[in-house]
Amino acid sequence: MKKRFIILASLISLLSLLLLYLVSVLMIVNENKNKAKEEINIYLEVAASYFDGTNFEETSNIMLGYDDRLRLTFIDLDGKVIYDSTLKYSIENLDNHLNRPEIENPGEVIIRKSDNTKDDMMYISTIDHNIYLRLAFNTSYFTTSTTLYVVVALIAIIIIFSLSLIILYFLSKKMLKPVDKKINELANIADADIIFKADTIDKLPEIIAALKLLINNKISQIKEENIKNDTIIQAIDECLILIKNDIITLVNQKTLNIFKLEEENIIGKNYIYLTRNSLLLDNIYEAIEKRIRKRLTIVIDNKTYDCNIIPFNSSQILISLKDITEREQIEIIKKDFFANASHELKSPLTSIIGYEQMILNGIIDDKEEIKEASLKILKEANRMNQIIIDMLELSNLEFSKTYDLKEENITNLLNDVIKSYQTKINNKNIKLNLNIDNVILNCNKEQLETLFSNLLDNAIKYNKDNGTIDISLTKEYFKIKDSGIGIPKEEQNRVFERFYRVDKAKSKETGGTGLGLAIVKHICEKFGYSVTLESEVDNGTTFIIKFQLIFN
Repeated sequence: MKKRFIILASLISLLSLLLLYLVSVLMIVNENKNKAKEEINIYLEVAASYFDGTNFEETSNIMLGYDDRLRLTFIDLDGKVIYDSTLKYSIENLDNHLNRPEIENPGEVIIRKSDNTKDDMMYISTIDHNIYLRLAFNTSYFTTSTTLYVVVALIAIIIIFSLSLIILYFLSKKMLKPVDKKINELANIADADIIFKADTIDKLPEIIAALKLLINNKISQIKEENIKNDTIIQAIDECLILIKNDIITLVNQKTLNIFKLEEENIIGKNYIYLTRNSLLLDNIYEAIEKRIRKRLTIVIDNKTYDCNIIPFNSSQILISLKDITEREQIEIIKKDFFANASHELKSPLTSIIGYEQMILNGIIDDKEEIKEASLKILKEANRMNQIIIDMLELSNLEFSKTYDLKEENITNLLNDVIKSYQTKINNKNIKLNLNIDNVILNCNKEQLETLFSNLLDNAIKYNKDNGTIDISLTKEYFKIKDSGIGIPKEEQNRVFERFYRVDKAKSKETGGTGLGLAIVKHICEKFGYSVTLESEVDNGTTFIIKFQLIFN
């Protein structure tokens, strides 16, 4: 039996080593060939960069300086060799090269035997300045390393196999007796650190009693481990279902919540009792029957889940469901954002192109008309610029995780913002009513300035001539009220959406991008402020920002 064991183990070891050897040799050969192809492609690009259509010898000398194994040949479009770095004194004797595979397929690496030198060569060519530029080198440079590896690997296999035979021989001599083997198997089950050896039959009761105690302790440990694992499984924020031979054997609390089940009513039942969702049941069936992993997206009670069905042995499968509803909604928002952004940028761009074409084609040739068209182009360009600035600001708010917070005098900050808009305020003859306290706030100055600017800009743009703007600032809130066109009630819950504008014509006329209030909303969400809106059509709009951060 010992001899048969050694022979069988040796054969398995030898076959495993030979298989590893063959696979590694193939991988090395393929890797060397791929590296050679990459190298010759790089050399071809370098040669083409130096070649100007006439400097054959100079280009050849440069390339041989990089690698003296290279062979560089220049061939005209009719297939006649113009210059060859290795046969430069006998090119008249060379036949026409137009039918060479590498000439027929420029850019493709060809490995073949050279018609002139009879060596195995690797070729690649390209057309530069109406001349075929062909590079080649002998394949022996990468077969040498492969041969060396083959020899070294073969020696290593012989050594390893010899050592394995020696080890197997000594192990076979020390095989445990049947009783000792069974006893120590039980000891291993119990994770015992003691090696039991039954010298006489009399010791068996004592050994068995010791093993019984160890096994009972092990059972207690396993129970505790199971409780811990069950606690972890129940705490996982994903649905987990274990099915064995079509029967549900484990579910966590998330599963019970998603499918609205009770554990005692589902454990031990066929998986078809889990849900009526035919898509999920069909994929579970296919995973069980074909023992293949399935991944799909399913919808349960208006929520979207990423579902993984994983067979992990001959009879069991694990199902996990992860709630990706929010992620899907974000993807929809992104798609809508890019669609709206494209539309918003397309309109001014179309106007710019249209006016430019009319000027270039002479449709507009009057000096005043050209000036007017140029002003419109500038206006549309400024509109595009503002859209892009607002888009970048919104993107920065969405993807920046942290901002530096410092104690700032936001009263001074607000006054500076108001001064920057004074010209626009005067142009519409708007009266400002200010009720501003001295406020120090722990905040991000740049973002708060953006918030004030967007709200004040809207209050001016959508106000009436000779209107009013009331601005209040306290430690608790910032309030801005205008006497403008107002917002209909049915549209008030949408004004914070990207690119949403109540009056599109008015927004276009005033240069509005439809992103200002979206930026305000994101700033408030980022820093824990709340924003509320009060408005009536033709009776003005009021925005109130309540500060939630620590202030002095």
